[in-house]
Amino acid sequence: MDDDIVPFSQLAHEAFESNPADQILGPTNFEGSFLSPQQAGYAAKGPNGNGIVVTHDPLSGKHGKLINDPIHGAYRLDPACTLIFDTREFQRMRRLKQLGMAYYVFPGASHNRFEHSLGVAHLAYRFATQLWHAQPQELEIDRSDIRVVGLAGLCHDLGHGPFSHVFDREFLRQKGIFNWEHEEMSAKMLDHIIDENQIDVFSENDLCRIKKLITSGHEAPPKSPEASTTTASATPSENRWLGEIVANGRNSIDVDKFDYLARDAYYCGTKVACDFSRIMQFSRVIGDEICYKYTEYMNLHELFHARATMHRSVYTHKKSKAIEFMVVDALLEAEPALRICDKIYNPKDFVLLDDGILDLIENFDVLGPLLNNVDEGHHARIKSAQAIISRLRKRQLYKYVTDAPVPVEALERGQWVPPTPQDIVSHYHGNGDVQLSIDDVLMHEHKIDYSMSNKNPLDNVHFYDYIGDPNKRKLRTDQISSMVVSAFQEKRIRLYSRNADPKVITALHEAFESWLRYRFGGHVEASTPAKPLRQQQAAEGLATTRAMKRGRNLFAGNGGGGGDDRSTKQACGG
Repeated sequence: MDDDIVPFSQLAHEAFESNPADQILGPTNFEGSFLSPQQAGYAAKGPNGNGIVVTHDPLSGKHGKLINDPIHGAYRLDPACTLIFDTREFQRMRRLKQLGMAYYVFPGASHNRFEHSLGVAHLAYRFATQLWHAQPQELEIDRSDIRVVGLAGLCHDLGHGPFSHVFDREFLRQKGIFNWEHEEMSAKMLDHIIDENQIDVFSENDLCRIKKLITSGHEAPPKSPEASTTTASATPSENRWLGEIVANGRNSIDVDKFDYLARDAYYCGTKVACDFSRIMQFSRVIGDEICYKYTEYMNLHELFHARATMHRSVYTHKKSKAIEFMVVDALLEAEPALRICDKIYNPKDFVLLDDGILDLIENFDVLGPLLNNVDEGHHARIKSAQAIISRLRKRQLYKYVTDAPVPVEALERGQWVPPTPQDIVSHYHGNGDVQLSIDDVLMHEHKIDYSMSNKNPLDNVHFYDYIGDPNKRKLRTDQISSMVVSAFQEKRIRLYSRNADPKVITALHEAFESWLRYRFGGHVEASTPAKPLRQQQAAEGLATTRAMKRGRNLFAGNGGGGGDDRSTKQACGG
């Protein structure tokens, strides 16, 4: 491997050295009770399909680690999980912030993808086990199937790059890379962990199933001509419903969402109204999919409403987005020297990429000589990246200017085309005292939805009426409540400026309003009013204060000491 990029955080962490086999002691039911091999589900049908042959389980006599989690409490993970997360590759997720740059806005949001992955693994085990216990005769699964689902939950985020989705949705796309998905890299990283750490307890079939479950959320749900009411006569042999637990491509109801909404809200100091435990408790498998009791319709609606609320208030916070723009600019400047894009295909290289890359750039003068094949001509670009990071450290952020909603009519008719920086600058008709540059303008198309674009995800959910009901049906929104939202997507266009000069901000605001009038007539207005030039006013106020103080000192020097200067203090602001 060509180690020409070593993140700063990586320099402080030696390769993880331990023997995970020494840390696992015996199989349990994931609540602490020990199981026999038969109870643990490691059994196979005999040659005639009737007899049972207990197969050898390499993890028999082991138990997983007990995790004390602030979200889910104390739980025990399968020993197979220990083999995976006690590796250098998995421990990398301790250096990936779950919410990326939102940590700069929400100081409590310091949690990482590591603990989120453990939480998803726990919920995946719990959900699959609950379904199995509720329908033991109908579901043709055993403990090994539940283990596969749990491992998929554990490994589903292995392929994330630095700074959460900023890496793949912003940085890589600006480099012209549009076909890279972190789910596919997660599958590659799992293969790498197995090979690099010589883990031989999983069959090839199990590994294929785990990787299939990780990527299932990005596959189109199976199309079926079934009517809205269907009787399930038998469970499909491939147990397709197992793929809906971790990453649900059918309707986006999955344990990944359960964990990140609860965890992110907890660490950001917000609240989520959805009861995830109740959703799992009132779930049943009918046909080839997970269905829910009809009484859970509004609870599921709250799930998607909570997601939209978190996107609006946390994930796409206007300050967080400004910081994301700065990070992307810094990475683009550093790319020629660090060759980040060369590291996204090979897991051996990808494991070196984490949030510490900003520290590497910031301390490149010291750490650069440790890297191989760095062209001297790239140092100017590194200096530019360092200047951006310096602004970030000093909180001299790119400026949010304003935003405006995109009319629903324009979206429905397919008439919406986002403006370019050139569009905005060309609509500035000032008096010539400000020169706007398209290099200072940043546009962000801000989209909030219920996880399935402009569609209601509950339209893809089937419900049952009572426990043991073999029928599944869809529910219309008007059958539940007249207060459920009718629109499931909104878009706003946001305007930012790299230049923090108040005069430039005011000019951009005027240009944006002019473009809105040109594009939508008088039907759409900017949501944020233009702010006064506060910095300029503050400077003028400071000059006035200093002048008054000089006058007061002069008065005191002429024998005015001891006089009451309260009126002067009031004039100066107290």
